[in-house]
Amino acid sequence: MKRKSRVTLLLTAALASFTVLSACGNNNEGNSASPTATSAASQASSQSASPQASKEKVTLKMAIWDSNNDFLTYLEDKVKEYASVDPNVNVELETFKSDGDYLQAMKVRATGNELPDIMGLKPNWLSDFKEQLIPLDGEAFVGKNKYAGKYAIDGKVLAVPTTSFPELVYYHPSIFQELNLQVPSTWPQLIDVLTKIKTNSKYIPYAMGGKDAWPNYPFNEFLPQIVSGSESYLSDIAKDDQPFSDGKPFSKAYKQIEQLYSSDVMGPDPLGIGWDQATDLFTSKQAAVIAAGLWFAPTYESKVGNIDDLAAFPMPYRESENEPLKLMMFTDHFYGITSGSEHQDEAKAFLNWFYSPEVYQTYIDAQKLVSTVEGVESNVPFLKQFYASNKNEVFTYIPGDAEYTRISNAIQLDVKAIGQDMIAGTKVDDILPDLNEKWTKAKAAK
Repeated sequence: MKRKSRVTLLLTAALASFTVLSACGNNNEGNSASPTATSAASQASSQSASPQASKEKVTLKMAIWDSNNDFLTYLEDKVKEYASVDPNVNVELETFKSDGDYLQAMKVRATGNELPDIMGLKPNWLSDFKEQLIPLDGEAFVGKNKYAGKYAIDGKVLAVPTTSFPELVYYHPSIFQELNLQVPSTWPQLIDVLTKIKTNSKYIPYAMGGKDAWPNYPFNEFLPQIVSGSESYLSDIAKDDQPFSDGKPFSKAYKQIEQLYSSDVMGPDPLGIGWDQATDLFTSKQAAVIAAGLWFAPTYESKVGNIDDLAAFPMPYRESENEPLKLMMFTDHFYGITSGSEHQDEAKAFLNWFYSPEVYQTYIDAQKLVSTVEGVESNVPFLKQFYASNKNEVFTYIPGDAEYTRISNAIQLDVKAIGQDMIAGTKVDDILPDLNEKWTKAKAAK
């Protein structure tokens, strides 16, 4: 997730720094709250594939990021089809290969009121852009979405998620069979399995592209939330003066992570290679294990040509088998309409078409992820096999609220950069007191 944006990068130096969380769905979809469509919304939904044609010719600008070239090609072709629904509306799609470059570009454009009409977002960006997005409550495509209500900001739905997916640990079954290893279901078992692979010395136990920072998100970003047991954890700690104190979820999680990093199971130079090199190590079978979202499976298949030697298990965050095995689910690629758009009605009509069952089915099939729309089912054989082989309890990633965002931005909290420091050998006990001090001051400075 790293390429060049088309925005003047000199302007970005003037911006305040923002914490960018990765990351990177839910087969057990009934677990997540969703707004109930009214009868009026249902009627609008039935008409959504054929919206009222615009009376004047307009151009809708839409921007999104994705690292999958095939998907971006699909999306560019798909939005062009809207011209057959409303010949007076031309949809221009601007694509970025990196979410980081995309976010930089959108921050710059927001300062000049030059955002696109339809804007792609990650869930943790919603608070940052809430002043630039219009409420979408009452729209038919919102009523059909299973998760939109769960990500409302100040009680208003500002954007609608398009994909959802579980975060997985991928491995080569042939290596596990060769070394007589069992799939781990607890954190100590995971470290033990990786240590045994290291001792054998034939394979790199875990492929960590630490040079890019973001690949440590399954650990440094997700583990404190899982340990807390609360999906609202990030918003909850905004009420705590010292959330990094010993014995609290963040501290417990980071000491758990420290056990993993100090076991030296991520190859000879985990900070010297990036994500692309790490995936090359895994796809070439030089590394036994790698962690990523469901989105990695199509990438693997495109590189290898098949998934015959690919399987996955939930990241075993739990300390013992007496605790529930939680599976982190991430909901992504939200679309919202910007307040500065001069064509908001046309944008709403387009999104009603975009989320109609016939159109959205092609989208979710192209992404090979989990559907967020009622009545549309995903067709992902790898995911079906995963759920058939693994029992788990769903845990949905929910970003922090506005207060969490304010404080974390004020102290420039970057958990993935902290992860890099930990891989390099910095001790948790040397990190957390400083975080507590900064957090306390920022929380008090309103």
